Amino acid sequence: MRRFLVTLVSTGMLLAMTLMPAAAAAPGEPAMVMVMKHLCDESIQSEADFMELEAKAATNEETPMGVPSLGATAETVLACPVVVQTGDTQTPDAIGAGEADFDFTVTDSAGTTQTLTTDTTFSGDNGFDTPVEDFACESDIAYDADRSGTIDEDVCLDFSSYAFADVLEGPVTVNETTAPEGTRFGTVRLTPPELSDDAAIGLSFNASGQITFDSSADGDEMVMLHVYNFVGEASMPSTAMERPEQNASLPLTLFAFGTLIAAAAAVVAVRRIKA
Repeated sequence: MRRFLVTLVSTGMLLAMTLMPAAAAAPGEPAMVMVMKHLCDESIQSEADFMELEAKAATNEETPMGVPSLGATAETVLACPVVVQTGDTQTPDAIGAGEADFDFTVTDSAGTTQTLTTDTTFSGDNGFDTPVEDFACESDIAYDADRSGTIDEDVCLDFSSYAFADVLEGPVTVNETTAPEGTRFGTVRLTPPELSDDAAIGLSFNASGQITFDSSADGDEMVMLHVYNFVGEASMPSTAMERPEQNASLPLTLFAFGTLIAAAAAVVAVRRIKA
């Protein structure tokens, strides 16, 4: 029953967001920047590899809920599961990359810098009396993600994330200051235009893991960054930056089942200070 309520609430929040006016926020207004961290398996070494992974959804017999991008999301999260900070807990039995040490900084238009390890709200620390899981299962999206031949209730994907609150609108710079051991910054995706106005922010990034955008172009005052790391040290050659412009946003309809809960959490518990 709790799983059903989580899905119902998340979907309702998504619908509310899609019906909100898309007017750009004024520079200087407080907003939220969220980071979901993914670790890709060794088969993903470049942007071209990542795009090929996204395209796999077209070979699946099911089109989840009539939305092709939903399948592409499942493909990327299977190959690049979500990782959380050491000491944080992912959804039990959901597909995830476990725990690792990593860090990000976010600098807003006023020059104020926040750090992920000290200034964010983890989606698992949601402020509710009953824990709300950040995950989605095959049965939630009607998609045979693992191609087992059946759509299962117990094949689930973890969608834990971290929220920076009070990030003033305008030019924002995000830096991956510490990558999980043995990995390097790979690529970034946004929530697609069908679900948000994030695509208008002018996202760009470089091989060192510096991400820039102008959040004043975002009408819902919330930007979700999906940051993917590839196996191998930072000194390894990477063609991840050879990114076709039209592929700038991640097809992330699954965002409704996990990250909107995190957004609500960050509003309730504005900031988390880790021990």
